[in-house]
Amino acid sequence: MSQRLIVAIVPHGRGEEAAEAANRAGAGGGTVLSAQGTAPSAVLQLLGLGTTSREIYFTVVDATREEQVAGVVRAAAAARGGRAAGVLFAADVARFVRFGLPETTAKEEPAMQNVTELVGIVVNKGYAEDAMAAARKAGAGGGTIVPARGTAKPDDETFFGVKLVPEKELLLILADAALADAALDAVRALPCFAEKGSGVAFRVPVRDFSALGAN
Repeated sequence: MSQRLIVAIVPHGRGEEAAEAANRAGAGGGTVLSAQGTAPSAVLQLLGLGTTSREIYFTVVDATREEQVAGVVRAAAAARGGRAAGVLFAADVARFVRFGLPETTAKEEPAMQNVTELVGIVVNKGYAEDAMAAARKAGAGGGTIVPARGTAKPDDETFFGVKLVPEKELLLILADAALADAALDAVRALPCFAEKGSGVAFRVPVRDFSALGAN
């Protein structure tokens, strides 16, 4: 079954609201990141401040649930009112894995035009470095580790198969499409991820990739 990555960028303090709305629609769990927005604001400019606080909520859902989950997140934002409610978008997921559980869907071969993929790995706090080391041995380059927090509730455990551990880390790796599966498999094979609920990972094709500063 195909999967979708749903991402909502919302004002600070509303990430949990987006998560709760998505969970009610069957998302089953997700991750919230703290971020900074760069949209101009006259008031902030007067105060000498150039950024505003944001939160990024993301979850991976079955394609059959995409419309319902995205719809309730939009409705929750609309109920809040205001013009700066944030943005929401979705992307196809080439592969989705729950660590410690059998993989139920076949791996999809990346399309020929996608030479680069984003590998996202969500693990409990303290394990992202281990994941990066394994991915690097499999041929991946560097990565970025982002502190995060989980949104699953205790009663979600039987549905989503993930234990409630609030503190998370998100590891983001850009890799050649030909290496993305090998990197993900290397991470999944680590003994620290053999336990059910120890993490999830996904691959997303990247378009128009370029290195900043390159000629």
